[in-house]
Amino acid sequence: MGYYDKINEARRISKLASQNISSEQTKKEFELDGQSKFNQEMQAEFHERIKKLGGKNGSKSL
Repeated sequence: MGYYDKINEARRISKLASQNISSEQTKKEFELDGQSKFNQEMQAEFHERIKKLGGKNGSKSL
């Protein structure tokens, strides 16, 4: 009976591990996607602010 229990336990652990990996991968992909969208928005806002500052100050460097 002990051998059978060990096989079932190994299968259960393997199944749980594969489920955890896929959910972790999904979470990471979602976070990376969110970060890239955030970065694109921040870059656009940054370039607009630079243009406004450049327009007010002419070609003066900081």
